[in-house]
This record gives sequence, C-alpha cells and structure tokens, in this order.
Amino acid sequence: MAFQNHNAGNGQATLARMLNSSLRVSEVKLTAGNAHLILLAAGHAQIIRESETIALPAPGLAWLPAGLTGRLRLEAGSRASLLSASEIGLAHAMPAGTSAITLRNGLQRVLTETLAERDHAELAGYLETIAAENLRPTAATETIITNLLSVALIRICQHATAEISAVSLPSSMTERFVLLVAQYKRNHWSVDDYAHHLGISRDRLGSIIKNATGLSPQAYIHRELLAEARELLLNSSLQVAEIAFRLGFQDPGYFNRFFTRKEGRSPGRFRRAAIRAQDIPPHSYAAWP
Repeated sequence: MAFQNHNAGNGQATLARMLNSSLRVSEVKLTAGNAHLILLAAGHAQIIRESETIALPAPGLAWLPAGLTGRLRLEAGSRASLLSASEIGLAHAMPAGTSAITLRNGLQRVLTETLAERDHAELAGYLETIAAENLRPTAATETIITNLLSVALIRICQHATAEISAVSLPSSMTERFVLLVAQYKRNHWSVDDYAHHLGISRDRLGSIIKNATGLSPQAYIHRELLAEARELLLNSSLQVAEIAFRLGFQDPGYFNRFFTRKEGRSPGRFRRAAIRAQDIPPHSYAAWP
C-alpha cells in the first residue's frame, strides 16, 4: 500500500492523519513546502531522502522542517501519526515575543528523538484531535488546531534546544547576538555592525552563529525580518508599504523584492493565500489522500 502525496495547502494550513501499515510496507511522500511531524507508536519506519535514510525510534518523533523533502516508509505492522503544516499554519502557531526566536531556531533542523510513553501519548493526543477537527470542522476548528500546534511545536523545540545546547559553543555570545538582532534588525545593521558591537571579528561571529543555528549571521537576520514580515501580513491590517516602513525598508519596492526572493511569492500574494486558507471551508477529511 502506498499513501499518495498530500499537502496542507487545500484550504487547511495544518492536517493530521493516523497511519497504520497492516500487511505490507507503506509509503507517504513528504512535500518540501510543508513541515512534518511524525510520531511512531510501534514498529519500524524510516524517512528516505536523496542523501540519507533516517530511522525513527519507537515510541518517538521525527521533525522535518519545511524545505526538506523525502518519503516516510512504514514497515508492516507499524503504527504512526503524521502532521503536515504549511508555512502559514506554522506562522499562526508561533508564540509572540522573544520565545518565538528560540522556537524558530529549534525547528530549523531535522530532529529524531525517543520519547517516554507519557510524552508520546501527549503529542499523539494533539494529532488525534487535529485529525478529528479536519474530519468534522466547526467554527472553532481553526482556533483549536492553531493552539494544539503551538503546544506541539514547543514540545518538539524542547528536544531540539537540548540538542543545540549540547554543542560546545560560547552560548552567551549567541544569545547576545540573538537579542541584538531582535532589537536592531529594523535598523538594518550590517554583520560588521553586530560583530563590532559584540567585540569580535566578523569571521568569529560567523563561525559561532553558523554552529549554533545552522545559518550565517546575514541569513539569520534575514530570517528574523522575514518572520516579522509574515507576522504583520497575517495578523495586522497594515498595507504592504506600511509594513515595509515599519521593518525599516525605505523603499517598499525593495521590501517586495526581498520578501518575494525569500518567500517565493510577493507579500500581497502571501496575504491573499492566508485569507483564502481561513475563508474557504476545509475539504472533507475523507477526501484527503
């Protein structure tokens, strides 16, 4: 049995389903446009990518951030649940404030982790509820799914943060950089400005941030600007030009080019897609392959 491809772009930003491979191997294609959470309750499963095969622990979880693709293979007799979230769904579920910085950092990497039975049951319960809401949507469905996804992301991030903190790095320097970016990204400081303020060389700063986050300092700064731009587009009534000025872009046209280059679509198209995702009645769960 081979499960067909699916995504969270059919009117629902977050979808969940239960996977039971009974008598033979089954596969699910994981699309690059969505992030995926796989919970393996029993049996054996692998995420198969072009360059590697990742074995999943049981009971345990695997997190695949958006932008990565592959296939989930379940051996006969395995039981799992799968959550697929679009970038819009993730943006809605992100908490406000500085905690979002840690959360985004933690969720930028592939993660596999063995879970205690209690922790697995907690996350599995969230996915079961989301799947039920997909099947029988009500006026409260969007709020329920967003809140459950937010808690699930925080739980996943707790494992990712533990993994990051195990790396031998001057974490205080990383934390200072993160706080400076939160404070001055709208001023469009250069990487040299941050390095000078921190009292280290540009190359040293690049090494520290790359090891801690997987990103160069410039890429990290751009990611934070993009995240705030998404937040304002999704949750404010500001015009695109007003958002550009709020984020420190003197030329709205340059902001449009920046956002389009990073996001793959213009700010206006991103906002319209979000509105359609909220307004179009969700498809029947039964119709989701």
